[in-house]
Amino acid sequence: MAEITVGTLLNEKNEALKLSLLSGVEGLCRKITVSEINRPGLALSGFFEHFPAERLQIIGLAEYIFLKTLSHERQVEVLTKLLSYQRLPCVILTHSLEPLPSMMQVHAQCMCPLLHSKLKPSGLMAELIFYLEDKMAKTAQVHGVLVNVYGLGVLILGNAGIGKSECALELMKRGHMFVADDIVELRQLSGGVLIGKSQEIIQHHIEVRGMGIIDVKNMFSIGFILDESKIELVVRLQDWNGTQNYERVGIDDRFTTLLDVNVPEVVFPVKPGRNLAILIEMASLNQRLKKKGFNPAKELNKRLIGIMAKQNGEKK
Repeated sequence: MAEITVGTLLNEKNEALKLSLLSGVEGLCRKITVSEINRPGLALSGFFEHFPAERLQIIGLAEYIFLKTLSHERQVEVLTKLLSYQRLPCVILTHSLEPLPSMMQVHAQCMCPLLHSKLKPSGLMAELIFYLEDKMAKTAQVHGVLVNVYGLGVLILGNAGIGKSECALELMKRGHMFVADDIVELRQLSGGVLIGKSQEIIQHHIEVRGMGIIDVKNMFSIGFILDESKIELVVRLQDWNGTQNYERVGIDDRFTTLLDVNVPEVVFPVKPGRNLAILIEMASLNQRLKKKGFNPAKELNKRLIGIMAKQNGEKK
């Protein structure tokens, strides 16, 4: 997870969120540790029990008008109490409101950044949460290939040299989209959503043993690439082993864990004559059916059980 400071937020989102620094420049090194946002209305009224000081604090029109009803001395008192929490990252004043003199004074004294945004609180909070969740997402790297087949993100895993990159090339020839080869960077978003992308330095390139590096973007055109994709299926390629029992029916769902997220998985044994690209296409379509609540293997099993029950009833 990347370390985020108030300064990072200001540098990266000042234009998009119309942010500017009003006071407390010394506190730009304060860390933002959670993606949740808080509006400190209760705290400004003097109630600090269960106050989530670790969150970004948003002051909208209601909080601003309430502060203006207080005397200057009371404003300084309550703001000083609010900013006494060292883990509080910063306060953002919204609605293009003019900062009160007490706010400028206390933020400077406490060395806590006071930011200003021209956006309304609702829009600002939505954008901030989206940005922070993305920046704070758990990350990992796996050795594999990521493609998008029929709109489904498929992560292809397997030992080096087993044919992952060749599968990706064949899938692109069949009209599907390429995301990453060799090193796939993963990040987990809220709700257990996994996103995969390529390392920037090798983005849109594939290494093919015996040929070398292929520039996918120039060879296949930009219409065959994606910068990132949600990962909804893992295809694991294994060397064929004649003594191993492979799945023949598919009634029981198989999963693998990536960044604490369970992702559906299928295992394909590799041997000459198997068209892995077609198998991955079929696995993708089958997974889309399962997401809609239809499992072909289970449906067939129900029909067979029904037929057997009917035959047993007729025999009696």
